[in-house]
Amino acid sequence: MDKIKKFLASDLYTAILFIGACIVVFAGKEVFGTILFALIIALTMAMTDDLIPALQGVLFTVCFAIRCKHSFDEFIKYWYFAIPIAILFFTHFFRFRTKLSKGSCFWAIFAASAATTLGGAGIISAKEYFSPTSIFYVIMLGFGMLLIYCYLCSALKQREEYEFSDRFSKMMASIIPMLSVCLFQEYFSRREEFLEVFGIIPFQWRNNASTLLMLAMPFAFYLSAKFYGWFFAGFLSYAAILFSGSRGGMIFGLAELILCIAIMIFIDKKHRKYSVITICICIAGVFLLKETLLDVISYTIERLLDPDENSIRLGLIPRGIEDFLSNPLFGRGLGYMGNRDIHESAEHTLCWYHCSPIQVIGSFGITGAAAYGFLVFKRIRLLIKNLTFFNIMVFASYVGIEMMSLVNPGVFAPFPYLFLVTAFFVIIENCNSEKDKSALSKIRKGQNE
Repeated sequence: MDKIKKFLASDLYTAILFIGACIVVFAGKEVFGTILFALIIALTMAMTDDLIPALQGVLFTVCFAIRCKHSFDEFIKYWYFAIPIAILFFTHFFRFRTKLSKGSCFWAIFAASAATTLGGAGIISAKEYFSPTSIFYVIMLGFGMLLIYCYLCSALKQREEYEFSDRFSKMMASIIPMLSVCLFQEYFSRREEFLEVFGIIPFQWRNNASTLLMLAMPFAFYLSAKFYGWFFAGFLSYAAILFSGSRGGMIFGLAELILCIAIMIFIDKKHRKYSVITICICIAGVFLLKETLLDVISYTIERLLDPDENSIRLGLIPRGIEDFLSNPLFGRGLGYMGNRDIHESAEHTLCWYHCSPIQVIGSFGITGAAAYGFLVFKRIRLLIKNLTFFNIMVFASYVGIEMMSLVNPGVFAPFPYLFLVTAFFVIIENCNSEKDKSALSKIRKGQNE
């Protein structure tokens, strides 16, 4: 078992999963691949108390599973796999019993959970509030996520087998090559369409791809302090975002890229000269090739500037304010479907406002604004109390998902986004080694290991 645990925590295990995921993508078997990877994830959970191997599998799975929209009928064909997956999954909790514990964000998450549960009180219909879709999101955005937080507070910790900050960063950064492969396969399989327009081609999963790449970007820059090649992976993440065709990704991904570069220039003294040279070369390249680059991303820019393309998101903002004013204390509630005349949401999903501040006031009212404001305050305070280089980059990733949440459901999607954000703040509090605590001052002095 010790050898198995060591293997599951190794780069070799990551490489094997990556190759397997690439085969799934090029074979066009994303549905079966999702089932197979779920089985592997559950198996790793049954074998070890370390959650990182399972999380690694989850991230690779998400990268290709986002291409499986409207695939319920195909998934249901493999229903029998649910039995061994469930047995292996729950085996983890029987073998490795962990007491739930409270972290620094417990009461803030409790307040947000209460606001989520009370959303719509006094105005939402029983049919809407108790619909299966509403109940799922109320639980998983509320007290269900609080329960997960308490579990993670005990389960996520420093390990003897590896340096947590390095292993977690490699796990998150692996999203970049994985989604680059997914994008390459999309463009290659539609190469005639791409060559005809020589620009961005549309596909449904672009916003999810961009959000995942923004989550991954800061971790590539973190790793570059030790191995500078990862610095270019950070730039690759933004290039992949541009080829996804996501408008939010194009804008907020650039903001996150600038943030990460600024952090690295300020902190990483050893590589500062190389970073400045790299940035200057990139700016010069963009200037020289600006016409070609504009042609390539013209599809995204046209959609950004087209009022019709933005009508849904822009129309939901005043509607969200109206919903807040209709019930200022508790809002309309998550299950409210009165805005489907503007945004005809897919079956089994909420009628999102696609903007987190509007989502909070529209769905939860003043109660929600106070609770979520308190949660953000506690998260910032937690970072300040645990200020390390690794934690700064974890928080930068959180800033990225919050920016994307201004134009997408983002943190109001329980999995994987809110789950990862919840894990981030457990990690900021629990997973700092002595090496992490001293790393910031050493790197500022140019003493990178």
